[in-house]
Amino acid sequence: MAIKKITAPSFLIERQARIRSAMGVEKLTALLLTNFADVSYATGFEGDDSWALILPDRIYLISDFRYVEQIGIECPWVTLLVRKKSLADELGRIAVKHRLAHIGVQGEFLTLRQKRTIEVAVKPAKTKLKPVLDLMSKLRNIKDAHELGITEEAVRIAQDGFLAARSQLQIGMTENEFAGLLGYEMRRRGASNTAFDSIICAGANGSLPHYRPADIRLTDNMAVLCDWGAIYRAYRSDLTRMIFIGKVPAKISEIYKIVLEAQQAAIEAIKPGAEARKVDKKARDIITRAGYGKNFGHSLGHGVGRDIHEPLSLSSKSTITLAPGMVVTVEPGIYMPGIGGVRIEDDVLVTHDGYRVLGSLPRDMDSARLM
Repeated sequence: MAIKKITAPSFLIERQARIRSAMGVEKLTALLLTNFADVSYATGFEGDDSWALILPDRIYLISDFRYVEQIGIECPWVTLLVRKKSLADELGRIAVKHRLAHIGVQGEFLTLRQKRTIEVAVKPAKTKLKPVLDLMSKLRNIKDAHELGITEEAVRIAQDGFLAARSQLQIGMTENEFAGLLGYEMRRRGASNTAFDSIICAGANGSLPHYRPADIRLTDNMAVLCDWGAIYRAYRSDLTRMIFIGKVPAKISEIYKIVLEAQQAAIEAIKPGAEARKVDKKARDIITRAGYGKNFGHSLGHGVGRDIHEPLSLSSKSTITLAPGMVVTVEPGIYMPGIGGVRIEDDVLVTHDGYRVLGSLPRDMDSARLM
C-alpha cells in the first residue's frame, strides 16, 4: 500500500511559493534561514535553535533531539535532519549531497563567526555563500489571512488582559506589581508570554519612552502610561494607553488631547499607496504646531508580527509605501521630563481600501479615568 505524502496546509504552501519566487529573483537555488522567526514562518515549527534550508523541491529543517517529537506534530512535511554535531556540519552534508554551487544566507543576521563556520563546513562541496538582505522581511511585511487571524487574537488577549488588570489596580500598588498582574491576566487568556517587558510608567516616569517598571508606588492624582502586548502562537500585539488615577494633572490633560488628535489623523492617512513618511508627518505636524515637536523624538510606528519591531517603519526617513496586509503600530507621544508623558498606540492593518484598527479599546480621555 502506498504511503500518503504529508503536505503542508495551504497557507504554508502559498508562503513557501512566495519565498521560492523571491529566491528566483535573487537567482538562488538554495536559501539558508538562520533567523528563527523566518524559520518558523517558512516551516510552521514553533520551537527554537534550528535552521531551515529552502530548496526548489523540499525544505530541510536542521534541529536536534529536543524537538524531534514537536517537529513531527507541527510540521511533518519538512525533511528533518537531527544534528549529530553542529548545525553547520549538517548543512555541509546537504551541500555535498545536492552538489550545491551556492547557498543564499541572511546577511542581516549571520554573524562573522557563523559565516566562517559555515564556509568551513561547506568547503568539501565547493559551495559558495551569497549574502542577501531583507528577502524574508519584505515577504513578512505582507501578512496573509492566517497571520492576520492570529494577530487579531493577540490584540484581543492584550486588551482583555489590560481591562482585567486595570479593574484590579489599587493605590499603593507598584509599577512592577501592575506589570506582573498585566502579564498574568494575558496568560490567563491564552498568551504564551508578554510581547516585550511591559512598560508601566507612574507619574514623571512617563517622560521615558522605554522606561523599566520599578518599585514606584501608584498614588492618587497620578497619570500612568502603560505600553504592553501579548504573544499568541508566535505573533505579537503592541498597545499603549494611559490610566488616570483621580485628578488628571493639567499639563497631561493638555498634551493628551494633542496626542489623540495626532494619532487619529495618522490612522486616517493609512491606505494602500500612502508613503510611510507622510503618515508620520500627519501626526508630527499636529504635535509640532501645538509647540511640542521637540518632545516627540521617536518614529510614529513600526511593523509588528512575529517580531515586536519588524523592519517596516512609519518615520520621516522611511522609503516604504504602504500595501494591503501590512500591520503597523501608530503611537505618537509627547514626553516632558519632570512632568510625565502621554503615548497612545494601536495596531493598524492596511486594507485594500484603507485601514482597520485591530482592537476596540477606547481612546478618549474619559475612558482613561480610573476614579
